[in-house]
Amino acid sequence: MPEYFLLLIKPTQKYKHYSIQTELAKSLGKKATNTSLALPLIAALTPEKYKIKIADEDIESVFIEDTPDIVGITTTTPIANRAFEIADEYRKRGSKVILGGPYASFNYNEAIEHADAIVIGEAENQWEQVLSDFESGNLKNKYTSYEKPEFKKMHLPRWDLIDTSTILSLTVQASRGCPFSCEFCIATEFLGRRMRFRDIDDVVNEIKALPVKNFFFADDNLTINKKYALKLLRKMKGLDVTWLCQSSIDVADDPELLKAMYDAGCRFVLVGFESLNSNSIKETNKKQNLKINYKNQIKRIHNAGIYVYGSFIVGFDNDELDELENIHNFVNEANIPVFMLSMLTAAFGTKLYDRLSKEGRIYNFNTELTSGIFPMMHYNNFSQTDLYTRYLETLQEAYSFKEMYHRTYNLFKDGKFNKKRVDAGVSFLLKLKTMFQLIRRFKFAKDPYKRKMFNDFFALARQGKLAMSEMISMALMLEGVNKNINKMAKNKQGFLEIIAENDKGSWKDMNLCSPGYHIPK
Repeated sequence: MPEYFLLLIKPTQKYKHYSIQTELAKSLGKKATNTSLALPLIAALTPEKYKIKIADEDIESVFIEDTPDIVGITTTTPIANRAFEIADEYRKRGSKVILGGPYASFNYNEAIEHADAIVIGEAENQWEQVLSDFESGNLKNKYTSYEKPEFKKMHLPRWDLIDTSTILSLTVQASRGCPFSCEFCIATEFLGRRMRFRDIDDVVNEIKALPVKNFFFADDNLTINKKYALKLLRKMKGLDVTWLCQSSIDVADDPELLKAMYDAGCRFVLVGFESLNSNSIKETNKKQNLKINYKNQIKRIHNAGIYVYGSFIVGFDNDELDELENIHNFVNEANIPVFMLSMLTAAFGTKLYDRLSKEGRIYNFNTELTSGIFPMMHYNNFSQTDLYTRYLETLQEAYSFKEMYHRTYNLFKDGKFNKKRVDAGVSFLLKLKTMFQLIRRFKFAKDPYKRKMFNDFFALARQGKLAMSEMISMALMLEGVNKNINKMAKNKQGFLEIIAENDKGSWKDMNLCSPGYHIPK
């Protein structure tokens, strides 16, 4: 019999970014698009004498009848408040509470008010000591490892502790770290600049063991070491999986690597363009994106049968509001079917947060709003209200069925997405269900471009220019984003009222600049 009961919790995020695709998950009978990799990894590091339960609040209630001996809760900035609420409740019940993750790591003094111990940084080198101290009654307030785990091999995540039938995809990580130093990014600060790569066979064995054959590579840049990536991808060929990864745009310069990605099951590459304004790119120190012909690079990736999922940010000190229009035009011209647009947010622990705090531009905000869909600071050239209004208008236009139709039809008409992909474990029943939904929701839709999307895509499929699986998955994905943005629009007035509480106009007009303040170049 287990001697101790450990409950691991992922709190829900109240204000989710539209790109999380909650509506797509619902349309396919799922509860979430993804779940935390951290908790199944912690479970894998835990000795057998512990009974373990993982509770993802997007899937099930995190409050259970039994009182656990110990509770571990992961934290990021948007879920920190909810994590503290849960932690406080379990401490009242008598459980020992451990907080980890980026938010708790960079906000120890706040986090420790809600916990018995904080694990700073990556947990692999520390979890054994945490449990040993807990068992002996000598739990410390803080656990910090000054050496990062080598990450050559990894225990198989305990996905058996999660109802994976309720989730669209899982997460795999082949490397940690990022050599770049973008001002707004938390990855380098949390995981370090030194790249650490797992043994390729270790990664492949984990992928083979996944209960769901659709996953996301959590690496900040899967292809940063192209030799490593190529070896990994060749080993993955034939595994019958589909996946999404993050990569820099220079992946387009390597046709061999692109082919290997496609053959291994890659469907989307998430590329952090961040800005089309070269001064903003310099400002945020993402110099690797300078002097690149984005449209040519995007076309090469699309020609390889892989979608570019563009990520953009607006709100840098060198930005004007017309940056939103520039991005809007760019995604249409480059035929980027799905893109992630966010307002600049300064996450705790980043260089951006440190700079803006010194300049007096960070106010005491609700961390639940820091998901990229709210303006969360005093911006240099425009008010928060103007930014939010134009941001929402841009999304509504860009994700109208009219514009989505034109982008995707132009992308599909050349026949680059005509090959049937592996089923990745999709059952015949689910295929039948999704086809029925597509016909019902598109062919008979009120929106003329939604009907046109179905009719013209179906015509391309009959001509052999578009695989039916591509037609179905892309149509449902675009519909899901459209629904998410419409939900945001319905709450516009309430959001504007929240924004107005701190909006005092543009930073320049406020005349509150600290001594020596200048716009970074």
